[in-house]
This record gives sequence, C-alpha cells and structure tokens, in this order.
Amino acid sequence: MASTLFGKQDESVLQGVTHVICCTGTTAFPSKRWDGENTPERVDWDGIRNLVSALPQTIKRLVLVSSIGVTKYNEIPWSIMNLFGVLKYKKMGEDFVRNSGIPFTIIMPGRLTDGPYTSYDLNTLLKATTGERRAVVIGKGDKLVGEVSRLVVAEACIQALDIESNLNKKLLLFFTSSVFIIF
Repeated sequence: MASTLFGKQDESVLQGVTHVICCTGTTAFPSKRWDGENTPERVDWDGIRNLVSALPQTIKRLVLVSSIGVTKYNEIPWSIMNLFGVLKYKKMGEDFVRNSGIPFTIIMPGRLTDGPYTSYDLNTLLKATTGERRAVVIGKGDKLVGEVSRLVVAEACIQALDIESNLNKKLLLFFTSSVFIIF
C-alpha cells in the first residue's frame, strides 16, 4: 500500500532506528483531508501495518498515539464518531501493533485541545484551549473521557519511550482541574 502512495520503500532508512513515535491520523468525518486516499482505513490501518512491518526487529519501543473510544466504537456516543470507521481502524492498528512482537506503548488521548487546529469540528471553531486545567489524569483501559492538550500528548510520547512500567501497555491521557492521578 505505501508503495502506491510513495513508491518503493528504502529499508536502509530505518537502519539504526531504536525508537519510533507514530502520531498519524485523519479526520473522523469525510473532508478535504481525505483527498489522496487519506481516509481512516488508509492511515490508521494500512499505514500502521506498513510502519510496523518496516520496523527492524531490534526496535526498543514504538509509541503509538491512538484515541479514546477505540474499544467502544459500537457504543453511543462513540458509534457516532465512528460512522466512517475512524475508531474501528485505530483499534485494528492497535491490535496489529500489540500482536507484532515489537515493544510498544499506546497512548489514547482524549479530545485534543490547543493548536494547531487540524480538524473541522467544534474544537477548531471554538479554538479550544487548555485554559486553567493543569493536572493530568493517566489511566489504563478505555474507561475515561475528557480532553487533553497536544503539548501534553507530545510530552507523554517522549516520556513513554523509556519508561519500563509502560512497556506493552495502553494509557489514557486527560486533563483535570484537580490533581495528578496515575492508575
């Protein structure tokens, strides 16, 4: 699939790579961002499979940014966001990573706030920001809901590269106005 979009893959590009952070994604609903086959299936399923298949077996950690709701994509309200498969394909990508044998951490952020505003949704129209929320909730499983700054997600990705207790785990990430909590 990648060769269709980018031509023949040069495997030497990945030689010596020890850590990878994958933050790919597209909009949940059809938009101009889907031009050029940039659909959830192509990005979150085909793209993740291609990336994982290209990684050397010596990789020390793959950090994948996914989304809340991927395990509940057939339940309300998640099924609305999943009308065009974005959560289903993210879940399939997660499963592929988990079954690949490559050491991983999957980060499942809540709704992203702060810029850059890349989607056509209420968050973008309102220019949603972090505001006064400073504490972060980190949980396991797919049980919480909320929103989180892109900056916090980026920091969590960097931290996840080497924290052994997060190896082969999924972590949820949200803001709260109260305290820092680790589940």
